[in-house]
Amino acid sequence: MSSSDELHITIGYSPASDGWGFVGSVKIADHECYRSLRVFTTPGEALQETQLIMGDVLGSLLAGQEWRTLNDKVGRAPTRADLRLGLVSSDTAQGAVARPEGDTPGA
Repeated sequence: MSSSDELHITIGYSPASDGWGFVGSVKIADHECYRSLRVFTTPGEALQETQLIMGDVLGSLLAGQEWRTLNDKVGRAPTRADLRLGLVSSDTAQGAVARPEGDTPGA
């Protein structure tokens, strides 16, 4: 994909429409798709708050999609084991081969 075919999402700020302060904005290419409801005293505040909102929204969307993908893959609601939440031993996590029962090293 060449750079002329790419669309960028940008987070920025603009003067508030009433001229008192700044609002955060999100644009896809040249299209402004979001403008903050709140007005901020400085451009930095508007930018920071809009960045936090955008990050929270994207994080929620990505987590939800990951959950749905895993749910579709396993055919049910994912369990802790499916999510690999602390249920893997450190030996297994490091790629160690499981030994058959009774097979101890150095024996």
